[in-house]
Amino acid sequence: MSGIDLSQYKSSEGSHIPVLIKILEMSEGPVLELGTGYNSTPLLHWLCRVSGRHLVSYESSPQFYELAGNYRRPDHEVHFIEDWDTLDTTKHWGVIFIDHAPGVRRVEEMIRLANSADYVVVHDTEEKSDWHYKYSRGFPNYKYHYDYKKGYPNTSVLSNVKDLSKLEI
Repeated sequence: MSGIDLSQYKSSEGSHIPVLIKILEMSEGPVLELGTGYNSTPLLHWLCRVSGRHLVSYESSPQFYELAGNYRRPDHEVHFIEDWDTLDTTKHWGVIFIDHAPGVRRVEEMIRLANSADYVVVHDTEEKSDWHYKYSRGFPNYKYHYDYKKGYPNTSVLSNVKDLSKLEI
C-alpha cells in the first residue's frame, strides 16, 4: 500500500455502511461498486463473499485501485478504469453502489444505470452538496427514492423496480 495516505481518512465517510448492509440483505444477484474505498470495498467484499454473490469494483484512482486489489478473488473482480464512459451498462445488477471520482461524474452513471439494477445506492446525496454532485438531475430517472439521513454525508437508495416506500434503516 505504498501510495495510500490514511491521514485523509475520516470516520464520517462510512455513513453509507448501514444502507449497504440493509440493501444487500434485501437483494440478490451481482453487485457493482463504482469507486472503491476504506469502508465500502471491505464491507461489500465480505458481505458478497459470505452470501455467495459476485462483486465487481471499478476504480479510477491508482492509489485506491492498489488498495482494492488486495480484495481481488475469483468472486471479486477489481478493475482500473480511466474513462467512465467506457463502463458497460448493459448488464443487470442486484445492487449498484455509486461513490466514484470525480464526484461531478457520479450523476452521469446514476442516469446511465437507472434501469440496470434492482437497487442503486448513491453516497453524498445531502441537498447542500447538490451544487457539486448535481444529483437533482439524476433523481427524476427513478420511480422510487429513499434518503438515509441518520449519518452524514447522506446516502440515497433508488430503484425503478423495487418499491422503497416501506424501507426503514
